[in-house]
Amino acid sequence: MNFSKSRQKRGGVLVEAVLSSCFFLPIIVFVILGILQVAHAYVIGVNMTEASQLAARALSDEYLRDPSIINNFERQQLILNRIRIPGMVTSAEQFQIPDGGWVISSFPRSITVSCTYMPGLGEPPLPRFPNPDPLGFAKRVCIRSSATVPIFQSW
Repeated sequence: MNFSKSRQKRGGVLVEAVLSSCFFLPIIVFVILGILQVAHAYVIGVNMTEASQLAARALSDEYLRDPSIINNFERQQLILNRIRIPGMVTSAEQFQIPDGGWVISSFPRSITVSCTYMPGLGEPPLPRFPNPDPLGFAKRVCIRSSATVPIFQSW
């Protein structure tokens, strides 16, 4: 008789273990996927910051050579077309100089450039983010970063 009671207790523990793993396993998988998406968003943000800094520095250097670049959109695009980060920045369309981005009438003179992650843009096209997207967040997520660089001569 003691043997059957001991066996029933062990069977109950097994059932509880299976039920708890059925409950917690999907939650654990969901949390891990969420952490991976947040880490990917962070990496994209860091790369957008790097691209913004590169673009602002390049435009700052060009301004020192020829100040007329402020009004020459085509020359700005030529400079921005050279900035690439594989899998993150594939087009000059990702860059924007906001209103008031060129500050040249007061000191310190500076340039501000924004860079936005645009899935599907460029060649090869940028991957979708978030991916997978079971909750449909892709339309509401916009990862953008700006950088402001001073314009000064280093001689």
